[in-house]
Amino acid sequence: MIRQESIDIINNGYTQTYPFPYVVIDNFLEKESLDQIVAEVKTMNSENAYYKAVHKPNALEFNKFAFKSDFPPTIDRLFKELVSESFVQSIEKLTSIQSIIKNDLSLAGAGLHRVSNEGYLAIHTDFNTYTHPEYGKLDRRINILIYLNPVWEDEYKGHLWLCNDKEPIKKILPILNRCVIFNTTSQSFHGHPERLCLPDGICRESIACYYYTKNVNDPLDFEGLEQHPTAWIYPQFKYDF
Repeated sequence: MIRQESIDIINNGYTQTYPFPYVVIDNFLEKESLDQIVAEVKTMNSENAYYKAVHKPNALEFNKFAFKSDFPPTIDRLFKELVSESFVQSIEKLTSIQSIIKNDLSLAGAGLHRVSNEGYLAIHTDFNTYTHPEYGKLDRRINILIYLNPVWEDEYKGHLWLCNDKEPIKKILPILNRCVIFNTTSQSFHGHPERLCLPDGICRESIACYYYTKNVNDPLDFEGLEQHPTAWIYPQFKYDF
């Protein structure tokens, strides 16, 4: 499902380190699997999403829907591959982060994310730790995003912004089969804050998976910080929310 060429890129380590370590990989999945996944995504009804951010006014996120279970078979198989022993070993090579939790789909946050017209996600850093019923306290370390948008034009907006604490440094168009992987820290500011401008029948869709290590510094995280929720920094940016 994941192309060997993609694995080779991952095994070679991060290609960019500013504003934080990240890599962008195009043609991430094999075409046959990708076609099946895109077809399966179309069968998923937003009414069945477990999370819906549809209320106004909301300066943080809008028209966002998230699914975390009951996936069609090919999507389910992709999630299993993303947390498999072999793929996580490649993620460890990429990031130099060791002892990542493997073979477990119960970890917080993973799923299919859909954002419909006029939607956005403000710039933020992710929550840093949470308590898992089996492992205890876990630190969130790495994000992987795989975009599933067969038609996407620049004027649709929806670029993934990677930012320092003052301004966007990199804007990544969410085109079909593009994968973005980056370390999750207190400085990994990211989001897609511009309102989507989409034609009828199109949404911004992506697979998201997150990687964790067991916390060893309780009550602090791996950076020596106290536990905190998602940290929104939208007031520092002049966006039209």
